[in-house]
Amino acid sequence: DHLGIVLGRALEHGRLRREVDDARREKLPPIIGESPGLRTALLRLEKAGKSGTATIIVRGETGSGKGLLARYLPAHSARADGPFVELNCSAIPEQLLESELFGHEKGAFTDAKRFKKGLFELADGGTLLLDEIGEMPLALQSKLLRVLQEGEVRPLGSAVVRKIDTRIVAATNR
Repeated sequence: DHLGIVLGRALEHGRLRREVDDARREKLPPIIGESPGLRTALLRLEKAGKSGTATIIVRGETGSGKGLLARYLPAHSARADGPFVELNCSAIPEQLLESELFGHEKGAFTDAKRFKKGLFELADGGTLLLDEIGEMPLALQSKLLRVLQEGEVRPLGSAVVRKIDTRIVAATNR
């Protein structure tokens, strides 16, 4: 009897998991097109999605669907259950961008009244989309390199380095 209950729960869990995965994919706008270039791009994204750790850059002209392709990747990868966090790098003032990405400790700067997790930590176990990364200041791009190479972040005003497992997807028109 106990085995029957356990198997029934396992089957129900699998069915619910497939249902959730399908619902997540349905939330994405459909990618419509039959061109060889689009098919190649989708195949590359699916291949990158299987790796689970590959950092991806999506390049293209403004309005070409870079954001749509960037959202397609985590939905078709092992990180589909993880968080998806998006940041438009051109929409945040340069002075706040570092704090948004890396977080900060209380008192790290004038308006830092409390501890704040950065987007890298919020996306831990999932994907962080850095849209318009070409607009990010060069000094901050070098700090991003450490995240990509070492998989760790240090919030502003902190001496503690935190390990993260966040896939980075970047989009740019440059």
